[in-house]
Amino acid sequence: METRAILFDLDGTLTDSGEGIINCAVMTLERFGLPVPSREEMRVFVGPPLTQSFAKYGVPEEKVDEAVAIYRSRYV
Repeated sequence: METRAILFDLDGTLTDSGEGIINCAVMTLERFGLPVPSREEMRVFVGPPLTQSFAKYGVPEEKVDEAVAIYRSRYV
């Protein structure tokens, strides 16, 4: 059997991407003028879908897609 793809889970399994994820989430919340919780509280951004996390931290529903785009413009 031929292997065509190998997938890696990089959210804490092989690398710790938390710092980059949190930094980008902080930048996004700041762009919306929203309060930025402590770094510890921001760990909830690691893992769940960004749409859920941004909505939880006050991004209006109609702006969640924009927030994800801002986040992804930095986290490439």
